[in-house]
Amino acid sequence: MNNLQVIISKEILLNPPLEKGELKGVVPAEIQVIPYGFHSTAKGDFVCDEASAKKVIGTFDAKTNDMVIDYEHQTLQGTEAPAAGWIKELVNKGRDGIWAVVEWTDRAKEYIKNKEYRYVSPVFLKRLSDNKVMALINVALTNQPNIDGMVPLVNKELKTKKEEQQMNRLLEALGLAADATEDEAIAAIVKLKEAAGVTACKAVMDSLGLKEGAAESEVVGTIMAMKQSHGQTGDLSQKVKDLSDKLAARDAQELVALAMKEGKITAAQKPWADEYAKRDPEGFKVFVAKASVVVPVGEIAGPGVKGQGSGEVDETQLQINKALGVSEETFRKYQKQVV
Repeated sequence: MNNLQVIISKEILLNPPLEKGELKGVVPAEIQVIPYGFHSTAKGDFVCDEASAKKVIGTFDAKTNDMVIDYEHQTLQGTEAPAAGWIKELVNKGRDGIWAVVEWTDRAKEYIKNKEYRYVSPVFLKRLSDNKVMALINVALTNQPNIDGMVPLVNKELKTKKEEQQMNRLLEALGLAADATEDEAIAAIVKLKEAAGVTACKAVMDSLGLKEGAAESEVVGTIMAMKQSHGQTGDLSQKVKDLSDKLAARDAQELVALAMKEGKITAAQKPWADEYAKRDPEGFKVFVAKASVVVPVGEIAGPGVKGQGSGEVDETQLQINKALGVSEETFRKYQKQVV
């Protein structure tokens, strides 16, 4: 393992602050264990890309035993190390990183519900030559993150949507099961209309957020919209994330192009600058503002170039003359003779 290093890496938030209407005390069934991309921690830098994710998951799948989640990395310390949970499966979620399907112990569930533990910390092997993650060793519950500003895990079970609540209330008002289909809900409403001689009963209208006397088309359209939101929230979130990533990449390219134009970075530094500008655009702006010019950006005197033979010596030519040991007086003298 000379070319591998053990990293106790980035702690990840288990239960971020809840928004109004979200369920309290729900334990996540899936957790992010390795974030995607380049990351810098107190224990060293690491990279998780598609190749890393494939390697990590392949190594995990090759083992029969479940992977342990312990408390405060006690397994690595060689002391008594009771399990907080067991990782049953690893899932590659692309730019959301590597996630774990977890079976928690009852004790750990109580800790998480009560917010006595709020973070998880992965331990993994990285390859020293390129800092890429190669294998996940285990995960620990902890309250002492190595670095500040971690990306919070979003627990799907905590995201109780308003549309989902409305849909459930509607199905209950109609006397239908929670897994009833859209067609079944519409059929029940039509049946109510035919039986009672009204558009729909008050309980149904309240559930839909509509006024009594609403037209059937309005009722149907509202149900379809709610059903779509109920099942496609994840698709919309992904589209928003993809758009945000594209805008961030475009802004980063513009920042790097401006820095090169000002002579603050060389062509060889461009890959590094692209990654830095995308990851931390504000930090990159500060770097450009304070960095010295490393690539001359003035006009170079030569045949047909402004300044040659006119007595004007630009900054670039002065630097060249200084490097060659040629005085400005000598340069002006022989420049005129050449012209």
